[in-house]
Amino acid sequence: MYFGKLSDRPIKRERRLKGRVRQSQMFRSNTQEWLLPRINPKCENCNNNEYYNIYTTYIKPFLILSFGEWHPIFQIVCPVCGETIELDIDEYLLLSPFIKLNNLLETGKTDEYEYKYRLEVLESKRLYR
Repeated sequence: MYFGKLSDRPIKRERRLKGRVRQSQMFRSNTQEWLLPRINPKCENCNNNEYYNIYTTYIKPFLILSFGEWHPIFQIVCPVCGETIELDIDEYLLLSPFIKLNNLLETGKTDEYEYKYRLEVLESKRLYR
């Protein structure tokens, strides 16, 4: 989106970590079919990651009072080298249940047993799509 030349300052962007997705979670269950065909299973630069970080970047309006964020942009980032690729909304929606589940485990809101059970439920739901 082009805002025109309103000032010499760059457009403000705020970046937040949504969560992590393990590489093994981005395959269809019991197959080797990769869910995100645009993105390689291993990082193209370092070829050495077990998981990806998912960030949300928001464009902040600078001439209007901001009552929230505008235009979320979802990005998948290699934690080792920092290579960043923008995700389509459909790709993000495929990964969002795993992001939420992994966040619950990392924050201690669920234990390992409950995590594995929920992961199996997610995998079984994915089989029928």
